[in-house]
Amino acid sequence: MKKGKIKFIQEKGEWSNSSGTFNKFQVQFDDGQSFQFLAKGDFKRKVGDLVEYEITNQQYGTAKLVYTQASGSNKDQLIIRQSMVKAACDFHASRPQSDIITVIKDAEKLIQFINK
Repeated sequence: MKKGKIKFIQEKGEWSNSSGTFNKFQVQFDDGQSFQFLAKGDFKRKVGDLVEYEITNQQYGTAKLVYTQASGSNKDQLIIRQSMVKAACDFHASRPQSDIITVIKDAEKLIQFINK
C-alpha cells in the first residue's frame, strides 16, 4: 500500500467488463508517480487530497484506492451520543423540574460511561 498527494487528475475514457462500465482516470501524485484508476461516475477524490492506494498491475500502471476506517469511528460516536441524549430525554420526560441543561449533563455522563 502506498500513500500520495494528488497533483493532477485527467479523465481517460471508459472501460467495460462483466461488472459494468467504469470511467478511467489518470492520476498523478506529487512524487511523480502516475496510475490509472477506475471509478463508477466521477473520481471520488480531488487534487490536493492525500490518499492510500494499491498498485494492481505495475506493467499497465493501474491502481485502486484503499479506504481505511479507524476503529471507534466518528459514526460510532455519533450513534452513541444520539442514543444517550434520547435516553436522557426519556428519563427526564416525566420530571417537571428538568431543563435542557440537566438533560445534556446527564447525557454527557451516560456517554462517558459508555466510552469507558
